[in-house]
Amino acid sequence: MDILLSVVGFLLTIGVLVAFHEYGHFWVARRLGVRVLTYSLGFGRAIYSTRRGPEAIEYRVGLFPLGGYVRMLDEREGEVDPAERHRAFNRQPLKVRAAIVAAGPAANVVLALVFWWLMFMVGTQGVLPKVGELEAGSRLAEAGLQEGDVVRAVDGDPMATLSDLRLSLLNGAIEQRRLPLTVEQGGASREVTLDLRDLDPLGGEIGRQPTDILERVGFSPWRAPAHAEIAEVQPDTPAMEAGLEAGSRIVAIDGREYRDPWALIEAIGSRAGEATRLTIETDAGREDVVVTPRATEVDGEIVGRIGVALGAHPLDTEAAESMFLLERAGPVEAMGLAVERSWEMTTLTFSVFHRLLTGEASIANLSGPVAIAEYAGKSLLLGLSTFLGFLALVSLSLAILNLLPIPMLDGGHLLLYAIEAIKGGPVGSAFEEVFARLGILLLGLLMVVVFYNDIARLMH
Repeated sequence: MDILLSVVGFLLTIGVLVAFHEYGHFWVARRLGVRVLTYSLGFGRAIYSTRRGPEAIEYRVGLFPLGGYVRMLDEREGEVDPAERHRAFNRQPLKVRAAIVAAGPAANVVLALVFWWLMFMVGTQGVLPKVGELEAGSRLAEAGLQEGDVVRAVDGDPMATLSDLRLSLLNGAIEQRRLPLTVEQGGASREVTLDLRDLDPLGGEIGRQPTDILERVGFSPWRAPAHAEIAEVQPDTPAMEAGLEAGSRIVAIDGREYRDPWALIEAIGSRAGEATRLTIETDAGREDVVVTPRATEVDGEIVGRIGVALGAHPLDTEAAESMFLLERAGPVEAMGLAVERSWEMTTLTFSVFHRLLTGEASIANLSGPVAIAEYAGKSLLLGLSTFLGFLALVSLSLAILNLLPIPMLDGGHLLLYAIEAIKGGPVGSAFEEVFARLGILLLGLLMVVVFYNDIARLMH
């Protein structure tokens, strides 16, 4: 089911973003008088093709979905009717060719703004940045934060959700800064300073350290006190043999009460093969049941499992609900938030690119189609707002990637046009051919790296 959802999410994501990107080229080309021959989603053999309109433009879907293209009339690709030469792409003035090429990335920027605008109007769901249990020696603990603190601002910028906090800390770590944090607890606020100067958020190897900046600084979300509620009892398991039933709650292990379901799961996991006394609570009262967790291998480690699916039964419903936020904005405010988010992500992306080029960041941070599919599936599960935000981020990333001065990408073509403008004439065909081959080599190497990274992440 997870794989199917990832495939559906990937095809939906790539389909929408590539279609809009290519439509940018398509729309501007036609408006500027260039004849379009083909509009294609995907490469390779066509699995669907039709011709429409007075000029019989071919609309097709290729077998391989990783991209698309718009083919225009061009004398470099074959004979052109003399009566149509004025509509050939290669015959157009420099500014027309540049506008057509730049229209693809521009379309993705516009699409990202639209998706973020819709996301802020639909409503963004988030978790309150309230600090849970802190590990001794973590950066947050050394900065003076305490369990129960709510981070209200970072460097003067208000923090509403964990997502806001994650982005601010990531920017601070990239810039190697000491960040002033405003925290609040019990109605009283205070200032602390989080030192990120020696934290490299983009270095290291895949799987060797947490990739989430919140984990790197020792942040774990606060959890409202709750008992572990049995949602499902699996057949032929110690739980079924002991007579445990869905709807009951596990409140204690060997006489020790647990008010954190995750801590209770860890406690059961440490008792593989050991007879364990569970205190079970139902509407009728409490009773003790002896269960022996079955030794089970998980990620190469032996842990105890009793065969139940657990949920949380909050002891303080109001405190639990206060951790989850839903914020909606009107159309005007949402557009302002969309522009702000777009600018933040653009500057962050260029910061990462700069560090990659200078060797300050590891290429392990690059992701490819497999990671996109994984995150697309997860964002679909989390709801419309999350998926819209994911689409916006990938659309903006696609625009920025295409504007890089790499041969075969839109940015590579724009670089050639810039050279043409400077020298007063087009570059030679020999140079253009070498430039294109270099682009194929670079893109091939990039694909190898991102696929390797994706597979390495899955294995970890």
